[in-house]
Amino acid sequence: MLTFAYAPEDAKLGDRLKTDLQQKGFESSDTLQKGSGNLLILLVSAASNSNSGVQNALLEALDSGLHIIPVIGENAALPKYIDHLKGLDFTSEYPLETLVKQIETLTSANAGLPMKVLTPAARQKNRGIGLWLGALVIFWFIAGVIAVGLFGIQAPREEYNTIETEVAATIAVIVDKNLPRSTEEAANFPATVQAVPTSQRPLLIATATARAGGE
Repeated sequence: MLTFAYAPEDAKLGDRLKTDLQQKGFESSDTLQKGSGNLLILLVSAASNSNSGVQNALLEALDSGLHIIPVIGENAALPKYIDHLKGLDFTSEYPLETLVKQIETLTSANAGLPMKVLTPAARQKNRGIGLWLGALVIFWFIAGVIAVGLFGIQAPREEYNTIETEVAATIAVIVDKNLPRSTEEAANFPATVQAVPTSQRPLLIATATARAGGE
């Protein structure tokens, strides 16, 4: 379904396009239709750029995730929200077939999603989400402070100590296995240090040095 948006000053071109596209088999509506297979044809001109109704239709189409085809009826800049799109130039020619092909592409099942644009409505929605998340973070922070300060809720210390003890014991076994116990092993100790994982080397060297010093 096609929806046209143009200023009264552009009615001659807009009405002609609407009639010609209907003859090509495309349905049109006076109100914006949402969902896949629908798109907005926006006639770009100085008049439409200053027309609130046209610009509101553009923003509604963007917020609805619709594809938009800008048709340039006179030399005028694209609205800032769609200046990433390439308009079809109807200022000196009437490339109807090019427009038809683009409509067929954007209304097909294989059409990709349009680029997201930060419209005023999207900004307001994002601001609302940000405020909600901020309030949630503050709530849980206060709840955590109250839980620790008033009720003494803390991490399970016994479980933590048990895990730390197991980790330390595991490390001690690995280090002890690689410590030199003979003159030959002491001579080969530098090679042993290079063979163990990097994270174990400082502890292995420190332990071997301490034992060699009688500590």
